[in-house]
Amino acid sequence: MKPLKVAVCDDAADEREFFCDLCRLVRLRKEVPIKLKEYETGDALLFDFEDTRVLSTVDIVLLDIRMPGTDGVQAARKLREFGYQGAIIFVTRSDTNWREAFDVKAFNYVTKGADVEERFIRVFWDALTEAQQRRDRTLLFSSIGETRQVEIATISHFEVKDHLITVYYDKEHFDFISSLAKVESLLFGNDDFMRVHRAFLVSLSHVDKIDQGDLIMLNGKVVPVSSKHSKALKAALAGMSAPAQEHA
Repeated sequence: MKPLKVAVCDDAADEREFFCDLCRLVRLRKEVPIKLKEYETGDALLFDFEDTRVLSTVDIVLLDIRMPGTDGVQAARKLREFGYQGAIIFVTRSDTNWREAFDVKAFNYVTKGADVEERFIRVFWDALTEAQQRRDRTLLFSSIGETRQVEIATISHFEVKDHLITVYYDKEHFDFISSLAKVESLLFGNDDFMRVHRAFLVSLSHVDKIDQGDLIMLNGKVVPVSSKHSKALKAALAGMSAPAQEHA
């Protein structure tokens, strides 16, 4: 398992160390690989997260609310504007800031106080569990200068031309360098995806119908089916609860 990445942002060095130590304690107790990176200011955090490779690979951000310059709430708003989809946990000395946490879709908040260790460990473990589940639901694709994190459930199909793969999802598509064999290995165990042609890998749940041997996807794309894969495809579709219908 690849380490879950956690960013810890607090202007107070002792408190930053305190929360990093609690993260390490959870890592030890739960035997979950965690990689930590510390930030002294909200501005330093945002500078790093302008890089899409950082933005899309950090799983959890711990943010102190009260910081000079860009405070935690402002930093969180900016992260969401950047497109950050991970968990944000606020740490604060006051329990009056929780309303602001909802504005930026924070995962939770922890008030610094007597019972902070117990609450933080519980909240942090919940965030780690959700982060792992989110990873299981998404795939990360990288191209030159850009990275996309795509929910598997939104993927219609993959198409390969030479060594360039196009993934079609929602109403978008993204090109990256790889092979269908490598994509299949990423999807190992997910029986919703099936190779239907040497150049196409499709999600069966995104198939609308079969028309004269070709697949018509729900997004309107037409995917050719090779004779080699035709029989297995029809059997797979017939076994689904809402099988595609063949039209002459």
